[in-house]
Amino acid sequence: MNLVSDLVPHCDDHVVDASRLHDVGLTSHDIERLCRDGRLHRLVRGWFATRAPEDAVDRHLLSLRALLRHFEGRVAASHHTRLLQAGIPVWRADLSEVHLTRVRDRGSRSRQGYRVHPGLPGVRVRETSTGPALPIAVAVVQSGILNGPMDALIAADAALHAELITKEGVDAALRVFAGRNGVAPVRAALAHADGRHESPGETRLAAVLRELEIRATPQVWIRTRQGAKRVDALLDEHPVVLEFDGAVKYRPPVDGAGVTGGGRMTGPTADNPLFAEKIREDAIRDEDYEAVRVVWSQLGDPGGIRRRIESAARRAARRAA
Repeated sequence: MNLVSDLVPHCDDHVVDASRLHDVGLTSHDIERLCRDGRLHRLVRGWFATRAPEDAVDRHLLSLRALLRHFEGRVAASHHTRLLQAGIPVWRADLSEVHLTRVRDRGSRSRQGYRVHPGLPGVRVRETSTGPALPIAVAVVQSGILNGPMDALIAADAALHAELITKEGVDAALRVFAGRNGVAPVRAALAHADGRHESPGETRLAAVLRELEIRATPQVWIRTRQGAKRVDALLDEHPVVLEFDGAVKYRPPVDGAGVTGGGRMTGPTADNPLFAEKIREDAIRDEDYEAVRVVWSQLGDPGGIRRRIESAARRAARRAA
């Protein structure tokens, strides 16, 4: 029997502070040993997880829970931390640092593992199942200023798709940061926010098409002999379908803690999605459409995407001749 391990208290939210561990009789030496044994897992200073984090996002959210308890209502989840809390994807955010914004005052603080930002006058803090949080639209703008305009656009598309924000809410959030350094490019990016995009890859692909001045409409249904098939995008001027590969489609959040739901595939093609996709694409090609597939690694080569699209458009023209 490991009496020291038995002293680790049960915590519904899986986080505990050193003070409570000491209260049940654990010494600092005991806590160190429990960390080595994998019974406790360090989060931020003075706080531990009572289960192993599943990944970097899970560790970030466990640290958020700990910090919200530590600050006892004086701060709210913000920036990309708030986005992760709501189940919204992030791109280039540093997940090793939790971001919080003060509820009432303008003080700031930066410590290992977290940063506290000054309060935002006029912004109403929302109470969630995991603690205080800024409005999602405000966090979208904050994330863009901190991590870059594309991060804001990816988050905005996801939140619009999930109906967690509105375009009007985004405009109101931008007004909160009027005149701030870095907000102008974020405002320019968010002008293109579109809830029809169903993955971060589709958001980035749409941005590449705008850069190339190639017009396309997202999420178009195409009638085929095998029924209607929906495609990620269809060129406005040519019968060319664009599909982004390698991204999981957005799924609606099932609670306020960033957990996402979604069912499993069923039926005869459940174990072979590539076969199902081939049948789908063949049905679209049979209707005289060409298809261009883009993967994440190709998004950094707009010229290559242009060449593939132009080649597909020429094939479509020859087929129609």
